[in-house]
Amino acid sequence: MDIIFKNVEHIYHANTPFSQRAIYDIELSIRSGAYVAIIGHTGSGKSTLLQHLNGLLQPTNGTVSIGEYTITSSQKPRLLKPLRQKVGIVFQFPEHQLFEETVEKDICFGPMNFGVPVEEAKKRAKEVLQLVGLPEDVLNKSPFDLSGGQMRRVAIAGILAMEPDVIVLDEPTAGLDPKGRRDLMEMFARLHRERKLTTILVTHSMEDAAKYADYIVVMHKGTVWKTGTPQQIFSDVDALLQLGLDVPETVLIKRKLEEKIGREIPSPCLTMEQLTKGIHALFARVSGHE
Repeated sequence: MDIIFKNVEHIYHANTPFSQRAIYDIELSIRSGAYVAIIGHTGSGKSTLLQHLNGLLQPTNGTVSIGEYTITSSQKPRLLKPLRQKVGIVFQFPEHQLFEETVEKDICFGPMNFGVPVEEAKKRAKEVLQLVGLPEDVLNKSPFDLSGGQMRRVAIAGILAMEPDVIVLDEPTAGLDPKGRRDLMEMFARLHRERKLTTILVTHSMEDAAKYADYIVVMHKGTVWKTGTPQQIFSDVDALLQLGLDVPETVLIKRKLEEKIGREIPSPCLTMEQLTKGIHALFARVSGHE
């Protein structure tokens, strides 16, 4: 499902004394099957933008097209229900949205709400549990008897059970320790590949944006400031720092090394593996053993 924003603006409390423009002049295309990261400082419009992806918000002006669906300011909410089955959003701390007596009932709730028969929903529950790395024996347990990390995986399983074509991740690793964050991001990367999902990641982690995304959208003061590949975006370190954004640690290390030795490291160095490879290539070139 291709996603296209055309001249999208959203004003909260429009036509009241409390009106506030959150995003404007949004022109953005996301091809089906892409992994896109949206970055920007707090208040740049990231969360407002993502809530337009399944009609939680409707544009004040402009249009949002998602596959065969088009969202406008005049769209009736009831007509957006089929779209919400196609676009799953994983909000921060999704485990806070668990409410059923058992894990199985919680995972089945979404599909059954969209008309999936009980037996089919239960079949999906077993399948998605495996996808998120949980054993089948948790199905009959209360979600509230699980660990925090397991609860988050159950909540994600409930979204996957609706078989979305697009999955939106809004700071999905918030509150997790480094290992938990890494495991969850690797899980999403695997799901992206195996299920051929369109994946949209909203994150403050420049390392995650650099490592996982094919394409990055930089938001600034309510509009799109720049788009490009991770290499293109993180090549202009000074501009990003001026916007109040971080850059991957490896990019800063590369820059400091180049200043120290007076030579350019021949690699984009967005990950530690790339940095190591670049340093080895530089040493080989300098020593004449390339």
